[in-house]
Amino acid sequence: MQIVLHLGAHRTATTSLQGMLGDSHVALQEVGLAYWGPKRLRAGLFDGLYGGGPTLPPRQHGRAARRVALQLEAAAQFGAAFVFVSEENMLGTMRLITRAQRLYPDAGARVARFAEGFGGHELTLGLSIRCYDAFWASVLGWRMRRGGPLPLPALCDRLVTQPRRWRHVIADLAQTLPEARVTVWTHEAMAGLPAELIARLTGCRLTLRGADRWCNPAAPLAEFRAYLDDIGADPALARGAGGRFMPFDPHQRAAMRAQYAQDLAWLAEGAGGLADYIDAAGAHPLRPKGQGRGSSDDADTAWRLAHSG
Repeated sequence: MQIVLHLGAHRTATTSLQGMLGDSHVALQEVGLAYWGPKRLRAGLFDGLYGGGPTLPPRQHGRAARRVALQLEAAAQFGAAFVFVSEENMLGTMRLITRAQRLYPDAGARVARFAEGFGGHELTLGLSIRCYDAFWASVLGWRMRRGGPLPLPALCDRLVTQPRRWRHVIADLAQTLPEARVTVWTHEAMAGLPAELIARLTGCRLTLRGADRWCNPAAPLAEFRAYLDDIGADPALARGAGGRFMPFDPHQRAAMRAQYAQDLAWLAEGAGGLADYIDAAGAHPLRPKGQGRGSSDDADTAWRLAHSG
């Protein structure tokens, strides 16, 4: 059986894709594709694997692996040739990365413990990446409105200078799980092409229901400022760009876009043999049709930088 572990990352249209897959069970069944999403995984199947550190007691690993193996057998009996597992918290949580001020530390070890139950099957790790300024702004905004850290200048500085990049996360995954295929795409190119993404990951062509619905979009800038005012913080901390929450200043954003451009160039050149890069040709930049789909000017800048010269 072929297994796709869709790892996220967070704030790259994962919830929207999960909603579409959950609403399209008839179409999925017709092509032999089983979908396991967060509702199922967090309700017991992955119990014991979400712990705070990269290592867990062997007993917890063993129990979860046996549960997964039994569910795979059941899926095969119902005619599934593919299982698409989508859970962004396999990489780590948004709370973890904001506390660590690092991009998914220990991603490889964390994903490996989830992957243990899929041993003996053909495994693909799917990772969506996003330009750093937009990614961290979206993560900080989501966390802030749920009691997370405020976007103070010192925190923003540390996120600009933190040394971990998407290429390090990719290398971490590839080196920890060398038997798996690592497949990477960008939020900017593929967020608006969910059916094409599924086809590139599984080879299955299908029509997804709810493709016009965008889930869990970023809140308007005014809501961030109202939240800060409600908790007694300075509303001016919620800086914006183009009417959207953006805590990074223009110089910081330029640095982060240049870092992202280096990642895109590395991927376009073959990623050192560690990953397959599957962005749709001609899909850059994304021209957003709704909230939360990214910034087309940022995508365009990063794409030009990565492919110039």
